Parts: sequence; structure tokens; C-alpha cells
Amino acid sequence: MLNATAQKLGDTAVVRCQGRIVIGDAYAILRDAVFRQTEARTLILDLARVDRIDAGGLGVLLGLREWACSRAIRFQLMNVMKLIEHVLELTKLDRVFEFCSIEDMLQLLHFAAAPHSVDQANQRITAGTAAREQELAGVPADAQFGTNWHTDTNEAGGLSQGCDSCC
Repeated sequence: MLNATAQKLGDTAVVRCQGRIVIGDAYAILRDAVFRQTEARTLILDLARVDRIDAGGLGVLLGLREWACSRAIRFQLMNVMKLIEHVLELTKLDRVFEFCSIEDMLQLLHFAAAPHSVDQANQRITAGTAAREQELAGVPADAQFGTNWHTDTNEAGGLSQGCDSCC
């Protein structure tokens, strides 16, 4: 059985999962918890208490990532347990998903206390996460990595964010 609860930190939603993401009700529970986060600009799945995931569960994670991307929502995994991390590495999905570090989460918590600064925290996290991933992959710091996130001015003069190629 899977339990999924959501917490909002400014424009970031953290969905905390506990249990197993395996065939049965777990897929629908996780999808429902994520699909309710339509107002979030960043969605983080906290997998600290997930001890097992099957192939269908990996498919659900990929589908949630695609859903988020289609709505210009940044999708990250956090606190991935060793067994789940190993499965992601074996399937090469560790190269597909973006991971939120504890440092990133602490920045969000810090800036959530000052709502006007949450956008700044998200920008810092984006830059820090990409730099760490590039460093681990041996990519030069000035090269682009993974999903290309952008901020544009729309016709009404407002700002919009999105990704160029995440799905």
C-alpha cells in the first residue's frame, strides 16, 4: 500500500510517499496526489519512505514527469533510497530524472518563510542542481545539461516558464 501526502512551500509542492510503488492501488494513489498539484511550478516527489518500485511504477514516474513537463512544472525526485536508486541506475532512468538534494530542500524551506523569495530559491536550486549534475557527468560547467528551462515574457507582459525538451 502507498500513502502520498502533499505539502506546499510557496510555488513548490512536495509529495511525500510512503510504502511501495507497485501494481495495485499505488499507481492511482500517486497519480491522484500529483495531479492535484496543478498550481505548483516545481513538484518534488519525496521517496524517502518508498522501499520498492516495480516496472509499472517506473512507468508511472515517467508519466508524471511527462505530465509535469507538459504543464511547465519542474519535476524532481528527492531522498531516493539505495534500492530505488539502484533500479534507476540499472534502467538508466537516473539520467532522465532530475534529483533534488537536501541542500536544495533546505533552501526551499528557508525561502518559503519569505514568499516573495521562493522564485529566487527555485532559480538558485535550478542552477545548483544543473551544475552538480554536470560536474558528476564530467560536462564542462558552461555546457547545457539535460532539460533546457527558460523564462519568457508572454504577450500580456507576464513571465512564463517552460522546458524546451523534457519529454
